[in-house]
Amino acid sequence: MKRLILIICTFSLISCGLFAGTQTGKSKVDTLQTAYNTVQKEISDVLKGKSAYANNLGRYTTFKDDLKKLLAKYPEIGHPKPLNFNKKVAKILVPLNLSANKIGGFFQVSADGKKILSYLIWKNNLEPLFVLARDKWEQAKSADQLKELEELIPIKENYSAGTPVEPSDLTDLFLIDYISYLPTKTQEEIKSYTSKNDLKSSLGRRTGSSKCLSYSASLASDWWNIAQGNKLGSYDSFVNGAREYGMNPRIVESLYFNSEKCPYAFIKETGHDRVTGEKIPYSPKNYAYLMSSNKLSASVKDPLKGKISYHLPANKFGMDLPYDNSFNKSNGKIKKITSDLKKYGIIYAQHTSRLFNDKISLTFQGVHAVNIVGTAKLNGKHVVIYYETFGKNHRDYLEDSFYGPRLRAFPVKFFYQGIYFPHRIIPEIKVNKSSALISFKTHKGKKITPGSLSLTINGNKIKARPSSALKVALKQKPAVVKLNFARKYFYIPEQSEGYERTYLISGNAVVEIKHYEAMLEALKDRKRGFFGKLFGKKDSYTDYLKKAVNEKFAQIKAELLQNRNDYNLIQLVKTEVDKSKTLKKSELGKLISEMSKFDKINNKKH
Repeated sequence: MKRLILIICTFSLISCGLFAGTQTGKSKVDTLQTAYNTVQKEISDVLKGKSAYANNLGRYTTFKDDLKKLLAKYPEIGHPKPLNFNKKVAKILVPLNLSANKIGGFFQVSADGKKILSYLIWKNNLEPLFVLARDKWEQAKSADQLKELEELIPIKENYSAGTPVEPSDLTDLFLIDYISYLPTKTQEEIKSYTSKNDLKSSLGRRTGSSKCLSYSASLASDWWNIAQGNKLGSYDSFVNGAREYGMNPRIVESLYFNSEKCPYAFIKETGHDRVTGEKIPYSPKNYAYLMSSNKLSASVKDPLKGKISYHLPANKFGMDLPYDNSFNKSNGKIKKITSDLKKYGIIYAQHTSRLFNDKISLTFQGVHAVNIVGTAKLNGKHVVIYYETFGKNHRDYLEDSFYGPRLRAFPVKFFYQGIYFPHRIIPEIKVNKSSALISFKTHKGKKITPGSLSLTINGNKIKARPSSALKVALKQKPAVVKLNFARKYFYIPEQSEGYERTYLISGNAVVEIKHYEAMLEALKDRKRGFFGKLFGKKDSYTDYLKKAVNEKFAQIKAELLQNRNDYNLIQLVKTEVDKSKTLKKSELGKLISEMSKFDKINNKKH
């Protein structure tokens, strides 16, 4: 290894006078050596299991294990090279020596050599995606002279959209959890792949595939799987051939093309994709509708290559309830977006077209799908933080034809719509003699612990720590058990301030009516106007609530009829119904009124 370092230093000293830029020869050697050391340390950390970056990305995927295998296969670092742009060093590329004749798999390091801006990427056989002849690399003065690396050369000094940021740049920051665990993807194509797969390519920022909707949708799916502790799979990118991790964007896109237009969207497709030639999907709501549907097939055929089928994971996209709108038609507010991020997690969004260097937002149309992951202040002004589909990299990475920075900031006025995916905590209660067992689960039956919990029995507060299951004593029956609980990201829109449940218990019979009341009240606020009905319904969650409220009433009705002779239970329900104007006017109000009359007649007879 000492000999390798000596060779690199010697090569750098010989070559430094040939590099473009304003640095002195010695400083160039220093930065190349620093870049070498930075990458060498990171590789050592990866192999020892100490790399924060690899450990984070490998927590829910096989990224870390695959990276270890690749680095074990190619342990030797090649000569670092500067990549010049606008007469200065934009970054330093550090390859792996793949053989006596080839190098590739570039780590991209900051111009000072101290910071890795972008990791190497590979194919499914653990071969790096960017590869070129070793002698060609070693003879080049700088990396930007090599046509094989043209996708990695910056296009402009500034950025294409949004302001690239790191959390340290921001104040008053709220950023959702798990961002560092999100697998990296890019919707950009690469010529070495498209030329062999009947696809097209072109150089330029955002001139690649028009697949932002499917890429941002897949990242929303990844985030929700991570939030629930689910492992993620891997796939080969349809547009560049790289091995990527998480939900395959092509799966959700194939479902989109193979499905009818959803009832919540006005337009389904437009234009033609520059890479694939397909129609361009237009509607985030259509994607959200598909992803939050539980009626998906186990597999779907590729719309271009019919011989290829994609198998959906067993838990589909990791979603629970139908999607709901955080905001629509450029009416988003920072305060509500922050609240919705805390309650419902990642927001699947679209930003608008902009004019005059991002001074004016064309508020009537969304043009690029991203995911909102936070809110903050940048230079004292409120901004929305979003995760880019063209990027996986650090703020200082200059956008090229393949990658860009991942986190960016925009004023809220530049966002056309935002969609979230509610996930439930489902409480269950079982009564046995003088005690009740209360448990909490996800929609998939997985145990989950609330972040906060309070409990009262017959008006008396009971000490209870948040737990996935708790046993409480029922000193007397009938009993009224009131439960309040919440957990970040696991709220439901009809109880947006936290879950409330009122269990009415007599003998072993239990009837819960608070959720029914909450759904009825939520529906009052979701009336659709004339234009909403004409141009597509407002959201799918309203339709879900309509169906859910009928199902809940049917359940309550069955429980009451089954226990129609339990006078105490009927009276408990009547007492709670009489306290609520909403319940009094409901189907439950009518039912309990009739049952109470029947009880009175029976009591008179006796």
